[in-house]
Amino acid sequence: MSTSTAEDMPSNTLPGVDPADQPLASPPPGQTANLVHPASNAYHAYITAAICIFLILVFSILRIYSNVYIRDHRTLDDYPFMLASVCVLVYISLVVALLSKGLFGTHVWDLTLGDLRNTPFLLVLLLESLWGPFVWFIKLSLFLLYLHLFEPLRWIKKVVWMGIVVTGLFYFSITVAKLAMCAPRGSQTYIMAFSTARCSRAKVLGVITGAFNIVSDLYLLVIPIPAILGLQVSTARKRGLLAIFMTGFIAVIASILGIVYRIKVNSDMDDTWKIVPFYLAVLVEMTCGIVVICMPAMAQIARHRGRPNPGSVNRANGNANEQATSIPMTNLPTFAGLRTKLSRGRSRHGHRCSDDSRAQIRSNSSSGKALEEMTALPEVC
Repeated sequence: MSTSTAEDMPSNTLPGVDPADQPLASPPPGQTANLVHPASNAYHAYITAAICIFLILVFSILRIYSNVYIRDHRTLDDYPFMLASVCVLVYISLVVALLSKGLFGTHVWDLTLGDLRNTPFLLVLLLESLWGPFVWFIKLSLFLLYLHLFEPLRWIKKVVWMGIVVTGLFYFSITVAKLAMCAPRGSQTYIMAFSTARCSRAKVLGVITGAFNIVSDLYLLVIPIPAILGLQVSTARKRGLLAIFMTGFIAVIASILGIVYRIKVNSDMDDTWKIVPFYLAVLVEMTCGIVVICMPAMAQIARHRGRPNPGSVNRANGNANEQATSIPMTNLPTFAGLRTKLSRGRSRHGHRCSDDSRAQIRSNSSSGKALEEMTALPEVC
């Protein structure tokens, strides 16, 4: 991330004015510098941060509710998910703290040399350093969710572990590189460190990171598609399952916007203003990642609420009308032990599937013991 400093700003020296009160740059034609009450676009980030925090808390609570009270079962992806949620909340807090300092979110020609302080640059370096590991925790949670849902598929295991290793190595390596290039050395202040040619070269790393982020988001988006298309269920139910995971396409769009604004920040003189849209894209991408991980749990809750209440049916003494209004939402795809469900279904109907048929079901359903009551499968053998 490149940020404007005293050394790389064009001078706009005013005679008789203290150097600390000199504007950092001349305003473009048609613009007038306002050093007393400068305009700010930081409020966009405050609104976005509030919405993101609300969504993360709501979806996280619902996911916990689904796992604890509906499924009564925890999986390996639960722990990195909780860590990822906390990391995103921390990142949002740091963005708000950065913009509240008044330096970023303001036009560069509305700033003076006296506005340059070490704390905002420290926060920028902290955000740049934490972004890679935090994003990886989100992707790790989603990778492990796929591993849980599509456990019987060998190719899923291979692509998931390959994705975990490659993304982990990249994000942590890029973090070390950024710290090595932009962290202060010796007696340098953070402002001085950001003004060096060494740190300026980190702009290229930012673009490379953004491009890799788009590719990895698309990778995560594509993984479940062939598994879902291989299910022996109706087309409508396949579409429902695909819709659950395709919400991640919003994260891909946010990643694309992120690299676009990153390039603008790196190339535009008014980078203190342009940095806000960049952080908005980052917050949206992170939040979408959390929401996508929670989507199977949302489907589970919706299906659970759509089931008939056995107590109310019994109290109705077989009232047909009440039973008719308590039809399960069988068309809504959700996720809970398909093998157990199929086994119960065979027993109720007085016949059993052959071993070959069972193997075909497991292979074609792509769900094994993890896909939860995926689509209320009809009898298939």
